[in-house]
Amino acid sequence: MKNSIGRSTPDWEDVGSEILLGVIEAIRKGSFRGESALGTFIYTVTTHKIVDFIRQKNKALLPVLESGQGFDPSIQVEKQERVRLVAELLKKLRPRYADILYLHYYLDLSRNEIARIYGISPGRAGVLISVARNTLGDVMKNLGVPSSETNGRKGSR
Repeated sequence: MKNSIGRSTPDWEDVGSEILLGVIEAIRKGSFRGESALGTFIYTVTTHKIVDFIRQKNKALLPVLESGQGFDPSIQVEKQERVRLVAELLKKLRPRYADILYLHYYLDLSRNEIARIYGISPGRAGVLISVARNTLGDVMKNLGVPSSETNGRKGSR
């Protein structure tokens, strides 16, 4: 879980606390009816909390200077515009596709890690990454956005 949300201890502790509180609250309210194993229920709550955290973190993205790089305002403006453009394009995708692309390209998670988060096979995660990437390309094409606008994209793994 810690690698899914970042290496920052406060972030990990916050999400971990939210997960525990969510499980306890759900049990108290009767949301857990015992139709599945308690471990499965906790895993589901955990997955949802991590995805919610990642979505929230995605909304607050700000470009960061790489260490050792001199400050060039024109480059920073271009980077900010690229980030804004990609964020707008991601809003046009189905939420699951946007999340998959965020997990894979921004958080640099492998398809195996994404598969664990979503409870699917690594092969299915790879297919979702590919479909999401192709869908984003189609959205860009339909809006007339040149593909050079997303130079920062990695190739497929």
